[in-house]
Amino acid sequence: MPAAIYLRVSGKMQAGSDRYGLATQEHESRTYAARAGLRVARVYVDVISGTQDDRTAFQELLRDAHGYSVAILGVQDRLARDVALSYAMLGALQAAGLRVHSAAEGPLDLEDDTHALGFGIRAVIADQERRRIKARMYGGKLAKVRDRGLPVAPIRAYGWRDGAPDPETSGRVAWIFEQLETRGLNAVMQELEARGVPSPTGRPRWTRTAILKMIRNPLYRGEYGYGRKGERLTLPVQALVTPEQWQRSNAALSGRYKQQRRAGTLTHLYELQGVTRCGECGSAMSGHSPTPRGGDELRRRRYYHCRGTLQVQGARCDHRTYYPVSDLHQVVAEGLASLIQDPQLLRLALARGAQTVATLDVGHGRTDHARLDAEWERWKGALRAGAITPEELAVERRRIDAARASLTEEQPQALQVDPHAWLARAEASVATLPIGEALRAARVTVLVFRTGAVQFSIQP
Repeated sequence: MPAAIYLRVSGKMQAGSDRYGLATQEHESRTYAARAGLRVARVYVDVISGTQDDRTAFQELLRDAHGYSVAILGVQDRLARDVALSYAMLGALQAAGLRVHSAAEGPLDLEDDTHALGFGIRAVIADQERRRIKARMYGGKLAKVRDRGLPVAPIRAYGWRDGAPDPETSGRVAWIFEQLETRGLNAVMQELEARGVPSPTGRPRWTRTAILKMIRNPLYRGEYGYGRKGERLTLPVQALVTPEQWQRSNAALSGRYKQQRRAGTLTHLYELQGVTRCGECGSAMSGHSPTPRGGDELRRRRYYHCRGTLQVQGARCDHRTYYPVSDLHQVVAEGLASLIQDPQLLRLALARGAQTVATLDVGHGRTDHARLDAEWERWKGALRAGAITPEELAVERRRIDAARASLTEEQPQALQVDPHAWLARAEASVATLPIGEALRAARVTVLVFRTGAVQFSIQP
């Protein structure tokens, strides 16, 4: 029966007809086949790293295995440069009924003790050489940044083209940073799409992830960084936004957690959107407007309701009352007036706000510890994969332990609100602003309970 040749190169730059590596593999494999009296029927080529197993041509070879007696490699490490993957791929070929030969090493047979021993030794050597090559390449890139003051490759992030700011997209970047100071991600995304601005991938739809990656990337404020394994290098590059603008936009984003109290897109209809929450479960009170029968818009009614009752939210709350917009607006306006006039109500509202802030601080601390735990697991995985040395792991362990210690030492400080200053600000807001904007300006959150009662909480 005829033989098949399997070739592999790591990247597209090696796959062209003029590349020595691919041509040499095929030449040596055909020469070996001629010496062994084998007729080559087909050549299978994969362009993929030696540590990855998602190989189209290899899978095709397995499907066609019934038509061949032998699979020939130029050299054993064309199977893989990872020990476990080398055994898995050789085993797959043998399980398909193929005898496997290497033009450089001869037969590869896991059933033969001598061949199996040689195969194992060469697999370990190939894996070791891969890690050495990777370390040399990484060191060369670090040296380019450290000694020559140049990025590893020309910057091609959104807003740049071939290492230089792109006149068209760099202006869009500046606009996005400016908008996110005062607007939410969804609103900015919708306007970009309405204007027909392509996303960084060239598609018409923008994603939250694309914008968040842009806003949080120090590259846009003029700081290029390279190095994730111990040594971290930075160098200045041309900024697309000022450091002050970058900081303001990121600070605005960081402050927009779940209880962010921002106005929604329908605030002109639901003035309390963003400042009212369910007193039973803490979920936001959302607007709802069922379509009237017959489509008569004059009969349309609008309500507030707890989002925690929705199936999409997990239906975790049984506060199912729907409050007419005008009724709740009136109750809240009267309650806010009483809050301004009654010192006892003011003290209670301030106490509720301080308690909420302390709870949020503790929650953020738990999140930070979980993030550090996950980071430590990733570093241990990098050691197992051979990407870092034990010494580099020890450096990261000390850094993470220090970060954990600083979190333990930090104690949430109770922020104080000056009642007199708050009263002056609240009175001015109530006199000049609509009810929803007045509550936001005074940092007041309204809690609506199942009984219809409302409570006020003043955030520091």
